Amino acid sequence: KAMPELITVCWANGKPNQAIYGTQGEMEIFNPIEPRVYSTMDSLLREVKSRFPSNFIHLGK
Repeated sequence: KAMPELITVCWANGKPNQAIYGTQGEMEIFNPIEPRVYSTMDSLLREVKSRFPSNFIHLGK
């Protein structure tokens, strides 16, 4: 919700912004066709890398 312009809307039953609790939120997936997603993720991951010594980070479940 901090950067809604980078997130894609989740649909359910033909309606936008529908949460399916336990499966998906109303808006939760980065929009892969939005160019700003990539520059934002690049900045974020560079910041994370600068603060943690490991070469690996876990971004999933």
